[in-house]
Amino acid sequence: MSQQDTSEKNGGQPVADDSDSAADNAEPQDTEVAAAEAPELPPETERAPGSSPRIRRRNGSYVTGVLALTCALFAAGAVGLLWWQYRQFYADVDQAYSATSVSLQTGRADVRALEDRMADLAAGNLRTREFATDLGERVDAMLGRFLDLEDRLNATQGVSEDTRRRWLRIEAEYYLTVANAELTLAGRWDNATRALEFADEKLLELANPALGSVRERIAAELMALRAIRLVDVEGLSYSLTRLADGGRTLSIRSTSPGNFAAEREPPAETPSGLARVWLSLKGAVAAMVSIERRDEPIVRSLSTEEQTLVRQQLELELVVARLGLVSGQADVFRQSLMAAKELLARHFDTGDAAVASAMALLEEMAALDIAPARPDISGSLNLLRSLADRDN
Repeated sequence: MSQQDTSEKNGGQPVADDSDSAADNAEPQDTEVAAAEAPELPPETERAPGSSPRIRRRNGSYVTGVLALTCALFAAGAVGLLWWQYRQFYADVDQAYSATSVSLQTGRADVRALEDRMADLAAGNLRTREFATDLGERVDAMLGRFLDLEDRLNATQGVSEDTRRRWLRIEAEYYLTVANAELTLAGRWDNATRALEFADEKLLELANPALGSVRERIAAELMALRAIRLVDVEGLSYSLTRLADGGRTLSIRSTSPGNFAAEREPPAETPSGLARVWLSLKGAVAAMVSIERRDEPIVRSLSTEEQTLVRQQLELELVVARLGLVSGQADVFRQSLMAAKELLARHFDTGDAAVASAMALLEEMAALDIAPARPDISGSLNLLRSLADRDN
């Protein structure tokens, strides 16, 4: 059938050719087959990067995990640092306790040694006083006897001039002997000076030109005695007693600061979020370690028992110095004063006026010569005896 006939049967409309309709039917089928035969692409290539919520969720989870791991590591480090500081603190406490125990034992030993020393000095001082007292009593008794004999001789009629002169020479020799004993044995400078003056008066009463050399020697010995500056033993003894009593109230040095809180500057603005967390962690770690530069050496604070021992040791040193002063032992006196001054400088507050005054007084006392060299006054006595032997 021709195309014209076909179009006529269809109401006059043209009818496509069968080949064209077949081609049209084949095009969708070919498209479906091509789509079926084409390889499947992964979802990442099929979707645009900005249109995938799953990828955004994965990236957020990764960042959160990294931050959590960092915080965990930082917290573990902080805990480790705190543990190390805890161990170090208790190690320092144990070491300080051991040092304190050793210091207490040393202090007790020093106190016992000072007590023994003080007992020995007290015993020696007592023996010296007894000897000096006995010697003084004997000298006073002999002087009284001589004065009594002199009065008897003056009252007796018919005494020869030669006997009187001999008696005056014996008296002068006796006074010279007393002067040497007072200076050499008892250390009484005033008594020795008075005895030399009495001897010179007796020789003057003799009016013997042959004894002029003896009087010259006595004058030289008197000048030597008066030229030496003696210390006020009684006044120094009272000063040491006041220092020993005042040592109980002197202020001990303290190394603890009055305020342990560090001065912090107010923040300019308060951060938020992770910045605030970071600043908090940074401040916590910075507060764990504190470095302070000090020019002066750090002195360990004393406990109550140690303070008591230090005060007792200071008092004992001053008592020993006083005993050395009274007995004329210059080395003991000076060593005890320097030990007391060292205790004040080491354990007491040198900025306090009372402590500074005590240290200055101790230094001034240590510079004094409480036992100056005694001059030799035996020349006049030896010369008088030699002249007496020559006359005989």
